[in-house]
Order: sequence, then C-alpha cells, then structure tokens
Amino acid sequence: MSSTEKVMGVSPEVSFKTMTKVYLADLAARASIDFLADQVAGQGFYTTFNENYREKSEGKTAKEIVDEFCERVGLDERLQETSRYLVGWGNVFWWVGNKRRIDFLRTVPLEVIKDRGLKFNDDGEVTVLQLDWDRDLKEIPGQELIHLGYNVMTSSPLGVGVLHSLCAPLDIGDGETREPFYQIKGKIHSGMADTIYTFGSPNELWSLPGLSKDKMAEVRAEINKIGRRGSRFVHNPPAGSEAKVTTIVAERMRGMELYVETLNDEFLLGLETPLAKLVTTRGFTEASANAALEIGERRVTALQRFLKRCVERYLFDPVVAAAGLDPAHAQVRLNWGMPESLDYEKLSQILGQITELLKVNPSVIGSQELRKILRDVAKLPLEEAEPEVPSQVLKVEKQLEEKNREQR
Repeated sequence: MSSTEKVMGVSPEVSFKTMTKVYLADLAARASIDFLADQVAGQGFYTTFNENYREKSEGKTAKEIVDEFCERVGLDERLQETSRYLVGWGNVFWWVGNKRRIDFLRTVPLEVIKDRGLKFNDDGEVTVLQLDWDRDLKEIPGQELIHLGYNVMTSSPLGVGVLHSLCAPLDIGDGETREPFYQIKGKIHSGMADTIYTFGSPNELWSLPGLSKDKMAEVRAEINKIGRRGSRFVHNPPAGSEAKVTTIVAERMRGMELYVETLNDEFLLGLETPLAKLVTTRGFTEASANAALEIGERRVTALQRFLKRCVERYLFDPVVAAAGLDPAHAQVRLNWGMPESLDYEKLSQILGQITELLKVNPSVIGSQELRKILRDVAKLPLEEAEPEVPSQVLKVEKQLEEKNREQR
C-alpha cells in the first residue's frame, strides 16, 4: 500500500458501485454469484464445542452463549449476505459496534462506500470507512469494523471477486485498452437486439408511380409514421407501372456465431461456476455435468473454509471471551450443514452385537465405553456425564447387571 493510499484512502481498481450495477443487471453474473453463495451458506450451520471444557458463565456453556449470540444477530442471514459479497466483490465489512465483544452484526453495503473512503494501517487493518449516502451516519471507525478480504492478490488489502475481472479493462499494449468484458457482452446483446428489431420485421419498398418529387416526400413521411418496426423505402417508378408494396429480404452477415459464442464462453469462465453452461447449453451428458459440478464444489469448499475460520476467530472467540470464558479451551466451532441425526439402522445392528458380546463376557465393556460407541457410531445425542440415557442403553446395562448377579 502506497503512502498516498494511506493518506488519501483506498479504492478498488473497479469501483464497488460498478460491480454492484453489473450484479444487478447481468442475469448470468447474478445467477452464478447467487449459485456459489447458496452453495457456501445456503445449507445452514450448527455449532460444536469442547465437551471436556465444563466452565460456565451465568450457568451457560460456551456453546450456549454462542448459540444465543447467533440467534440474536441473525448469523444465518448475515452469512448468506457475506458469502455473496465474498464471491462477487471479494470483500465484506461487518459493522459490530465493538470488536472485543461484538455488540451487533450488520453487513455494510459495498456500493455506499465512498470513493477512497477506506483507510488501512500498515498491518492491513481498516481504520476508517466513509459512507456516501443520504443518512446521518457518514463514517464508521475501524474499531467497530471487521474486514474480510478474500483472494487478496495485490499490495492493496482489498480482496478480488469474480466481478472484478468482468468489470476491469485490459491494457493490450501500444496505448490500446480492451473494454471490460461486461461492456463487450452488453454491446453484443444490444447489437443482436437491434438486428432483430431491424430485420425481424419486414422491410418494404412502396412503389407509387406518377407522384411528383414534393408529393413523394410527403407520402414518404406519412408512410414512415406507421407504427410497425422495419424499414420502409418509397420510390417513383416509371409512368404506367403498378403501384405496389414489395417486401425486401436484407442480406444478413453470417459466420458471426462463433465469435459471439467465444466471447460468451470467456464471460462465463470468469464467473467461476458451471451453472450458466449447464442450464443454457444443449448436449451436456450426465458425466460431463457431474465433472463440471465437482470443479465448482472445490471452489465452494475453499470459500467455506475461509468463512468458517473468520467466523470462529472474529465472532465466536470475542463473544466467549466477553462472557469470561476461555475461547482456546472452549473451542466453539462452526460446522456447515445440519448435525448428523440418529442412525437407527446402525443402532439396531450395534445393540445386537453388544448383546451377543455380553453373553460371552459380561465385563468386556463398561457403561462409559458403551455410551461413547453409541454416541460416535449411532449418533445418539449422549453426554459423557448425562444422567438420562435412552431405553436401549438402559436395557443393555440391565442385561449386564443380571449377568454379573448370575456369575456370583
């Protein structure tokens, strides 16, 4: 980061406002960003913690404190917003009130950040964020902000999202600059629409013999007022000719399809997801579709890992510490998806095996070991010191006691 940027502030090479306009207006860009973001955070999450850490604050474990925080700030909704900003813009700013205790959690809209309205210190931490909108709040200090920059590739502390590459011009040498891809694509679409509007409706030649030059101009003006697309030409054929209207088929340019397809493929490649191709392209086999989706899943996994660590480091740990507990020992973790449910099939199998095992040697397994097996293998929600256990476990323990009495 240059000394000028430290004093004057930092802006992305492509403004957040421009990237937002492309996201809102380009169907393929928005669909691809939403698809990746939904893959990252759309499945929800749950929390876990170190069950051996039994310290409590006001009767609540570290996990219970974090779960209450997640519900209070609407973390599920915030993560969905965050994932969109990280995928598309490469940056997200959380406004938290106080980074040491996380008073609240709001996502700052990137398009309202003032040009050069971001200032960072030498460690790459944001020190101030200036806003350009019609509200009283014009500036947020750095101690109230958490900045997540994904794919930071330059000396700037700002991340790079997929919209950046689609919106950035390219210097191709000799003083020439290639337009941003979104503009190239937009012009192609506009040209295609103009072609359809011009040639899709019939072009007509009106033959009106015997008209004077002045009368011809008057008639031409009236004909062109007719409310229908297409071009109309009026001429004065030799005297004695038949008055008629002839449809003209224009010679269209051919062979441009490959150019349009190539440019469109480059644009879709920049979106970093196979969604648009899978939906719009004919002839995809199931195998090729699955292969394309597998590539997209790696991108999703990388984003999930990044976001998971950021949530744990910048949100969960301060919340646990503010409650007087030790985040390092509590180890509250964010897990994507839903917790594993009870596996009744495995439970049925393992109970039968344990029963047969106890018939051979009643003392081969203890109650704590039994609970651990049921918890890890069959996903029974058992705590190690839990006083109440399912009836299946009680039945096995009762069989064990009866075997012991018989041996005595």
